[in-house]
Amino acid sequence: MHSLQKQFHDFIRDNRLVERKEKVLLGISGGMDSMVLAHLFLESEIPFAMAHCNFGLRGEESDGDKQFVLDWAEKHQVKIYVQRFTLGSGSIQLNARQARYEWFHSLAKDYNLAKVALAHHLNDSLETVLLNLARGTGVQGFKGISIKNGILIRPLLFAARNQLEQYAAEKGIEWREDSSNVKLDYKRNRIRHKVVPQLELLNPSLHQTFRLTSERIRLADEMIQNQCDEVISRYLREGDESFTLRTDWISKPSDLLILAKVLERFDFNYQTSKEIFQCLHKSGKFFPSNNWLASVDRGCLIFVKNRERQLVEVTIPCVGQYLVGSAVFTIEIVESHEIDFTLDEVEFFDSEKLLFPLKIRNWKEGDRFKPLGMRGEKKVSDFLIDQKVPLPKKKDVLILKDQNEIAWVIDHRISNTFMVQDRNSQALRISIDSSFA
Repeated sequence: MHSLQKQFHDFIRDNRLVERKEKVLLGISGGMDSMVLAHLFLESEIPFAMAHCNFGLRGEESDGDKQFVLDWAEKHQVKIYVQRFTLGSGSIQLNARQARYEWFHSLAKDYNLAKVALAHHLNDSLETVLLNLARGTGVQGFKGISIKNGILIRPLLFAARNQLEQYAAEKGIEWREDSSNVKLDYKRNRIRHKVVPQLELLNPSLHQTFRLTSERIRLADEMIQNQCDEVISRYLREGDESFTLRTDWISKPSDLLILAKVLERFDFNYQTSKEIFQCLHKSGKFFPSNNWLASVDRGCLIFVKNRERQLVEVTIPCVGQYLVGSAVFTIEIVESHEIDFTLDEVEFFDSEKLLFPLKIRNWKEGDRFKPLGMRGEKKVSDFLIDQKVPLPKKKDVLILKDQNEIAWVIDHRISNTFMVQDRNSQALRISIDSSFA
């Protein structure tokens, strides 16, 4: 057995890429790497079919690639699927990649093919890492191309391009050259033809060294992910419309890596994660991502959906029902026997003191009221702090006031001024049919 064939079998076995009796779909372009992959599968006992995408981007050359793989499949009695694609506007490379992968997955599902094998090798993985490095990346970006991702597998990631070329020469394997591979218009080609050769001058064993480095980075990332999963399990709790992450587990600078991994699920990049890490002891700090708003609040990070503050200002001229935001307020005069302070979402007020017209609006900085059960006035902002209302939810708190003062911090506390003192008299009852978050 050729040494490359042995490495191929060992790589599949060690990484459990193909289980017994599974049939594999090979993505075949007609290029050197994919034809070596086809030959290695042909020499193995693994059953396979092939799929070729024709995007027609190189005219007759693309049609030649299609005919080449059709002839190879017929010669070796291998089932092959061929599809012509017309790409829309936008990035040709991204659109082609998406169309190709969607078609592969569709074929696998329709024809009971357990895996889809792609012919990426060490050079491709190194080029990916260098591109990521140029763009900026985290630990995951240094891992290179994944060996497996769902049903996608890459059985050649153990080998460098020169190993595949040598094997092809020894086995007399023919292939098609893609003329676009030499064009320097593409970033990957500039990396391949300009950057990598310079690195190989510094280290002739560059690709094998990279393989070991990539393996270590994958293991390090796996360790970080395991710690991240443990933190999520122990310290992240889901509320009605928010998530709360305790931060008392953070004790050393390296915990930033774990925090950043946790924050990825809330769409925060590493730079913002670092800023959050540096402000963990500064309650009141807010950090927005595309979809979430994080706030630092007394040893916790609180995440709520990032949405604009709902501005509310409703005038209530008399008793009746009023839509305020997404809730219905019912305001009515009730007799003394109907007063029940145990009811949820209901408050009672002295009808002789709380006089129309009333107004419901967002609280503002500087607002003050006389909280029931307390002496004197208190700022609404300080009251909400005392009540431990999470910072992201404070902005949506509403107040009810008459012409002179605040009668109710809605869903929290009424004012001493308007409490019902005479249980034998009528009262003003205000009920809400949904709670305010």
